[in-house]
Amino acid sequence: MTTSLILTMQEWQYALTGEGDVAQLCEKGFAKRDESGAIAVGPELRLIVEEYSSANIDEITAELTALRGKRFCMLIEPYPLIRETLKISLFKDNAALSEALVERGFEDGKTSS
Repeated sequence: MTTSLILTMQEWQYALTGEGDVAQLCEKGFAKRDESGAIAVGPELRLIVEEYSSANIDEITAELTALRGKRFCMLIEPYPLIRETLKISLFKDNAALSEALVERGFEDGKTSS
């Protein structure tokens, strides 16, 4: 399993803290407006945020972060095609995350942990 999300830094900040720009989250299907107009983050993004909050975080470089969670692992990196945008890749386990790190030039697929 490898799935990737493309979110602006502001959208990711909103998902983490409830503050920031949410303009595109609804269009992307990661949030919905209720009857009162309030925005609620959808279940998929909420699960990712919960895993992010409880994961072991390794800062590989200033722009590349690997996270090892209980349910899945993540790699957060800049999305090169759009400025101030992140690519959040989800992996089924540590082995898949290590393989992705090798693909990005980290020879042993390991980080500081």
